Amino acid sequence: MIFGNEISPKGPAWHRLQSVDKNISGTRIRFSTPMMRLPLRGRSELEEQPDTFDLGDTAIYKPYENSEEENCIQDARIWLSGWNFTGRPILDGETLGDLVLRLSVLHVKDLAINQSLFTRSTLAELVARLHDRTDIGRYHKGHAEDRNPFDLTQHQWPNYLSPINSQWLDRNGSEWLYFETQPLWSGAQDFFWLTPIGHQYCVMGHFMVTQWLSNAGNPYRQAQRSPTSNYRELMESIMDTVTINLSEVAKSERQNATKPNDEHPLPKLSGHLVRDAKHTMYMWSGKGYTDKSQPKQGGDHRAPKEDVAAFIDQRIQPRPLPGCLAIGPASVEVNADSENRTKAEMPALSAK
Repeated sequence: MIFGNEISPKGPAWHRLQSVDKNISGTRIRFSTPMMRLPLRGRSELEEQPDTFDLGDTAIYKPYENSEEENCIQDARIWLSGWNFTGRPILDGETLGDLVLRLSVLHVKDLAINQSLFTRSTLAELVARLHDRTDIGRYHKGHAEDRNPFDLTQHQWPNYLSPINSQWLDRNGSEWLYFETQPLWSGAQDFFWLTPIGHQYCVMGHFMVTQWLSNAGNPYRQAQRSPTSNYRELMESIMDTVTINLSEVAKSERQNATKPNDEHPLPKLSGHLVRDAKHTMYMWSGKGYTDKSQPKQGGDHRAPKEDVAAFIDQRIQPRPLPGCLAIGPASVEVNADSENRTKAEMPALSAK
C-alpha cells in the first residue's frame, strides 16, 4: 500500500531492518527492527543507549516510574526507539500515531531469599506489583453524572483497564509473560512482555501505541476510528526476532529455580474493575469529541452506554498469540474465596 488511512495506517517497511545486539552482564539480547521512523512527538534519547550494560553498576538504574519510595524496583533502560504511522498526505498530516518500544531491565531488589523471577509465580506477582504502584493501577478524580454541586461523594475512576489478555508465550526458546492495557480517559495503549534473566532481574519490553486523530480526544473515539491492528503486527514481527542467550550465571540460577512441571499462574482482571471501566470510559467518551448531531454548547457528546459496554466486553476477550502456553480468563469475580469466576472465563491452555 502506497498510502495509509485511519482504518489502516501505514507503518515502516519491514524489508529494511537494523540488528540490535545488547550484552547485559554476559546475557545477549538480539533482535531486528525497522529503521527509526520520525516524527515521534515528545520523544528524546531515541536509540542513544549503549550496547553493553553491567547489572552490578548502580548508575544505570532509576526507580521504575518513581513508583516506590524504597526504590525496591529499579529500572535500567537499554533501548528506546519508535515508528511513525501515516495516512493520506496533507489530509491526515504528518502522523496518525506511533509505536514506541522501551526495552529495559527491571531489578527487583526486595525479593525474599528463596524467591526467584525464574519461578513463574514470582514473575506473575511482579506484574501485580507494577499495577499496584504505577499509573496503570491508579485512579483519578471523577464526578457524578448529573454534575450535582451538592453531591460530595469522592468518585474515583480507574486510569486503565488492566491486565487484559494476559498469557504465557514461547518466543525462540524464552518464556514471556504478556499482558495489555486499555486506557480509559487518556494515555497510550500498552503491551508488556516480561522474561527473567536472573533471580532478581527481568527484561521488559514495553510497547506503547499513541494515536493522533482529529476530533477524537479520548480512547473510545480513537478505537472506533483507527484500529491498532497494524501497530500490533509490527510489535509481533519485532518480538518474533528476539533471542535471549543467558549468561552461564543466569543459566545456573534458572536451573536451580525452575520446576519442570510448574504451573502457569496469570495476573487477574477483576469483574469489579470491568464494571468501573465501562462507566469511566462512557463518562469520558465526549472528551475532545464533537457529535455533529448535538449542539456544540450544552449537548451530550458521549457515546451510548451500551456501545461503550460492548466495546469493553469485546476488548477483554482472550486472544491467544502465536506460541501461547497458557492464557487467562476475560475477568474474574473477586469475593471472599476469590474462586468464583465470571461467565466470560476461558479455561487456561495446557502447557505444551
